[in-house]
Amino acid sequence: MENETQHQEQRSTEKVAYSSSFQQQKPAIQVAIFVMWKIHHKEYQVGSRLFFEQVESQIKVSKSNYKEALAFLEGASIAVNEVIIADKVPPTLIERYDIN
Repeated sequence: MENETQHQEQRSTEKVAYSSSFQQQKPAIQVAIFVMWKIHHKEYQVGSRLFFEQVESQIKVSKSNYKEALAFLEGASIAVNEVIIADKVPPTLIERYDIN
């Protein structure tokens, strides 16, 4: 149990590579990639709630970019009203954004 907690703390302090092109993307797309990465790695599940503060603490982003990312995720049928509704990310999006 203690090792698991240390591993989670270490992971939260490490710089995670969500995608090979993450830094080149617009901030709104970076938020969408971040959320899709979390779903792909089973850190977000169906019913998980998204919070601006949580996302902003992980990747610095403005509220307007966050809202644009939510619109993208709704269009991709991944999230609605800040709630995850997909259990997996479509393979086309994983490939397009090269999600690790």
